[in-house]
Amino acid sequence: MPMGPYALAAARHMHEFGTTSEHLAQIAVSTRQWATLNPRARYRTPLTIDDVLASPMQASPLHLLDCCLVTDGAGAFVMTSAARARTLRQPPVYVLGAATCTDHMMITQMPDLTVTPGVRSGANAFAAAGIGPADVDVLMGYDSFTITALLHLEDLGFCAKGEGGPFAADGKLGPGGVLPMNTNGGGLSFTHPGMYGMFLITEAVQQLRGQSGDRQVADASIAVAHGSGMVLSCMSTAVLGTEATL
Repeated sequence: MPMGPYALAAARHMHEFGTTSEHLAQIAVSTRQWATLNPRARYRTPLTIDDVLASPMQASPLHLLDCCLVTDGAGAFVMTSAARARTLRQPPVYVLGAATCTDHMMITQMPDLTVTPGVRSGANAFAAAGIGPADVDVLMGYDSFTITALLHLEDLGFCAKGEGGPFAADGKLGPGGVLPMNTNGGGLSFTHPGMYGMFLITEAVQQLRGQSGDRQVADASIAVAHGSGMVLSCMSTAVLGTEATL
């Protein structure tokens, strides 16, 4: 634990859809590209797919560089009413929609190893916000492992089920890509103190405020922070925006 359950999900995805280790490695590579732009990231040396595949196997098919860091770290955010937020010094970021779903505890209870509860939390959060995946400018998806991030792409509707590998393979998730994902370097390269979900929120807020420096996504107005708990057991999705209503 926890590598084994995630390796099981990755192996099943490979069996069902032809996903490859190279597909997973590209997620680590794109995430590291973002980390090179973040002065606070733990690892900033550029990666290649070959680097990921050459790193030690941890639990087949997951290599060391498919796995998140173990670091110190902390974060915080303040919530208040929209009315009060408008009077404060920092530009407000609004919660447009949020939802949580749990469907199992242990990996042996997971109804389908290739489908997470994010299918439901994502759909409900998007419905509450009145938007769809095509409206999202920045995706902050909990990347405990590369397979975790790949499943988010599919279950939130950014690509069809089984297409997460090819979707990630051409650099869509990195700087200059059509779906900037984990722009702080993620749990794979930035930090992972155990409760990484905090950093999904703080980076999403910084992006929407235009405060992300060299890694800033131009004109970002909608960000999604999508967290994962236990062993793909519980998913929470928050849609954040620069305007209180769309």
